[in-house]
Amino acid sequence: MQIAQRSVPLHHYLKQPRRLVHALMNPSQVDQLSRNTFRFRLRGFQFLMLNIRPVVDLQIDASQDHVLRVRSVGCKIQGNDFVDRQFALKLTGILQLTERHGFTQLTGEVKLDIAVGLPPMLQLTPYAILETTGNQILKGVLMTIKQRLMRQLAADYERWSKQQPLLVTSDFALGTQS
Repeated sequence: MQIAQRSVPLHHYLKQPRRLVHALMNPSQVDQLSRNTFRFRLRGFQFLMLNIRPVVDLQIDASQDHVLRVRSVGCKIQGNDFVDRQFALKLTGILQLTERHGFTQLTGEVKLDIAVGLPPMLQLTPYAILETTGNQILKGVLMTIKQRLMRQLAADYERWSKQQPLLVTSDFALGTQS
């Protein structure tokens, strides 16, 4: 993905995890647990006969210039105690920025692993059906993340960068009046 450079480089924008998270997710679905850790209440989905409503805690590390790292630090399935006890999720991702003439190139990779124990009613389901269905759900989740990133990150960065000169000027003017 390429994003046009603005008055403030993109890597400064990415050092604000809260702003980034709210640009990519509906703020009503996100709780901030600490400066860099967020709880996401994802939309529920149907997996065969199971209703799954994941709540995932993600830690965002923007401490290095030009690199953003994301990893899961917790997960819970709401509404189904059996699935919650038998469920494991691991997400790791990296977004690398390369500044070029007039634009910033973003490249990234996300790895999402999910393991779930089956309730007795699904244990007779053929493995191929379970695997195909699970892989389709994972691909759908990752595609949604990618589309939101491509669409919403660039728009929010542009809005933010347009506001930055006004903020700097206002802060400077306030500082000179004291």
